[in-house]
Amino acid sequence: MKISELISLPVSLTLETVIDGQKLYSSDHLKEKFILAFEKSSKGSHVAPEIKKLVEKNLILPCYKSKNLFGFIKKKLSRDPNKYILGFYNLEEKKVIVLIENAVSLFGTSANNELASTTMHECMHLIAGRNLSSFKTVFKLHLEAYYSEFIKDYLSIDKPSRSSIDDLINYIAVFEKRGPQYVNSQLKNYVRFLYNNFATQTKLNSEDYNKRLTDIVVALKLFIVHLPSLLKNARLYQMLFTALNHAYFNAFGDRNIYTTPLQELMSISEVACVLAEIEPQASVIQKLFQIIA
Repeated sequence: MKISELISLPVSLTLETVIDGQKLYSSDHLKEKFILAFEKSSKGSHVAPEIKKLVEKNLILPCYKSKNLFGFIKKKLSRDPNKYILGFYNLEEKKVIVLIENAVSLFGTSANNELASTTMHECMHLIAGRNLSSFKTVFKLHLEAYYSEFIKDYLSIDKPSRSSIDDLINYIAVFEKRGPQYVNSQLKNYVRFLYNNFATQTKLNSEDYNKRLTDIVVALKLFIVHLPSLLKNARLYQMLFTALNHAYFNAFGDRNIYTTPLQELMSISEVACVLAEIEPQASVIQKLFQIIA
């Protein structure tokens, strides 16, 4: 059952930061109420002490885009598609931004579990972005399990070698701190890496194997440069999406109903993000928070 918490309405706010030209406002009272929401959440109470430390370090920023109540009400009544974005990880500043006005009602109430899930999801990117080496060490077995299941399914390999899976994880990990545009510039190298790493293990014929590798790089290209085109042509990549989704069930025993998979191919922390949604109380999730708190 979700518990609703009264979140501080946008009054007495001060400018906290500016990201991509957008001013973001917060206050000590808002941060206190945000932490309280975590403490009362069934999904996030076990990491509330770590969340408190990250808020105090200014690595998690609960904020409003509007400085006053009028702006808040106007935003809630608008048709702005971005009003449904609850939070995101800012790669440049390496901070998690939680947009409070997108998560609360006109009366200032918010579902604690929704806030907790969004924040915990984005914190996986934060942890990997700030301490990638420790992230990989703590999450190594889970990464190996996930990517092994994906490769088995998508590239038709009975038992991918552990070394080839580790090489794939390390290859994708390079993208973690550099972002989507770096992935875009490396797509030719990416498909070459995949071909060289798994060609001797697949049961597919050469034509089918090359087609599946091509679908990976084309889907990533569209995701990075023109997402609407990917969405319009999603059926062409259904096999890829299905394999990425099935890997969650096969590796962790539960379905991913939270995201549309693809970021896993350019962000190893996305696997942790989804696990934080599927099983927020998993011991490995708490260990990841302890890396950075």
